Amino acid sequence: MVAIADTMRNMFRKEYDKRPVSTLFLTIIIIFFIIFVAAAIVSGGSTFNNMLNSPGSNVFMDHFDSVLYSSDHPYTKYGVIYPPLATVLYAALGRFIIPYVNVPAGTGLTAELIRDSQMGMLSFVLITLLTFFALYLVYSRSMKDKDIRKELLFLFAIVLTFPFIYAIERGNSIILVIVFCLIFLAGYRSENKWIRYMAYASLGCATGFKLYPAILWLLTLRDRRYKEAGICALIVAALILIPFLFTDGGPIVLLDAIFRHVPTSVGFTNIGQIVHGTFGDFLGLSENMVSAINYAVLGGFTLLSFIVILFDREMKFWKVVALISCNLVLGPGVGVPYQLVYMWLPILYFLASEKHMSRENAFYTVCFAMIFVLIPGIGGTGSVFVIIVAAAILYEGIARICRRNKHQCAEAA
Repeated sequence: MVAIADTMRNMFRKEYDKRPVSTLFLTIIIIFFIIFVAAAIVSGGSTFNNMLNSPGSNVFMDHFDSVLYSSDHPYTKYGVIYPPLATVLYAALGRFIIPYVNVPAGTGLTAELIRDSQMGMLSFVLITLLTFFALYLVYSRSMKDKDIRKELLFLFAIVLTFPFIYAIERGNSIILVIVFCLIFLAGYRSENKWIRYMAYASLGCATGFKLYPAILWLLTLRDRRYKEAGICALIVAALILIPFLFTDGGPIVLLDAIFRHVPTSVGFTNIGQIVHGTFGDFLGLSENMVSAINYAVLGGFTLLSFIVILFDREMKFWKVVALISCNLVLGPGVGVPYQLVYMWLPILYFLASEKHMSRENAFYTVCFAMIFVLIPGIGGTGSVFVIIVAAAILYEGIARICRRNKHQCAEAA
C-alpha cells in the first residue's frame, strides 16, 4: 500500500509540474466523486437519489414530454416553452417513435408510455450517445492544444460532474445546446466566411433550443464587427422565427408561455430564485416588493455584465465567456441545476489557455471545480461559486474601465 501511495504521489507531482491548472481541477473533481460514491454506498443510494428531481417518476421526462407535446399543437394546447426549432425536431422524432408505442385500450398516449417503449428508449440512448460524441469531437477539434491528456481530462470531468448527470437524468437538451455554443465560439472569428456563417447558424440552433444563448451574440459586437453582428443577428432570428411556419402558435404565444412558466421561489440556482427565497420565503416581504428587488438585482447584474463584455478590451477571452455563462446561469429563465452546464464553456477555454499556476488561476480553478463537483445528498452548490466568479470578473472589468476613463480624462485635461 505504501508503494502504491508513493507511486500515485510521484505521478501526481509529475503531472502537476507539467499541467498544474488542469491537474488541480481534475484532482478536485475526482476527490469529490470518490467521496460521493462512498457516501452513496454507505447510505444505500439515498444520497444519490436526494440530489435528483423526483428520481424514478421523472427520469428522462424532459425528452419524452417534449416528444409528446410537440406532436399535437404544442403552443396552443400544451403551452410549450421551447422555441419552434426544438419543437419541430421533437415532432419529427415523434413521427418515428409514437407509431411503435403500445397504448392500452381505453387510455390515451402519455409521455411515460413513450419512455417505456423500446423505440422511445432506443431513440433517447442513441441521441444521448451522439450528443456526447459530438461534444467531445467539437472540443477536441476546436482547442489548439491537441494533448491527449486534456482530452482524457475532458472525458473524466464531463462524466463525473453534477450538472451533466442531472441533465442526463432529466433527459434535457442542454448538452446539445453546449455543442452548438462551442461551434459558435470556435468559428465566429474565423477568416473563412463560410466557417463564420456556420458558427452563426450554430448559435441560431442553440437559441432555437433555449433562447438565452442568444447573448453570445454580444461577442460579435465586442469585436466591433458590426456588419458581421448584423448578419449573425439575421441568421439567429431566422432560425428562431422560420420554424413557426411548421408548427402552431407564434412568438407572442411562446413568450407568454415562457413568462408564465418561470418559477420564483423554488430552488437556489438563478437570481430570481435566490431573491425570492431570501426576501420572500425567509424575510416575508410582499410579492410586489420581492419582484421589485428581483428586477433591480437582475437588471443591475445584466447591465454591468454587458458593459464589461462590450467595453473592457483587455479582458481575457475565457473571462468574457465566463461572464456570459454566468448570465446564462443566474439570469432570467427556468432555474434548474442543469443550467450550470453553461459554465463548461469558459472552463474549457480556461484550461486550454492557462498553463501556469498563479494565485488568480488557483482561485478560478477551485471555483470552477466547485461549480461541478458532486456533493453527497445535495448534488452541488454550484450557483454560489458562479456568483463568486461573476463578482470577481465584474470587479476586475469595472475597475479597469474606470481606471482607463480616469486616465483619459486626466490626459484631456
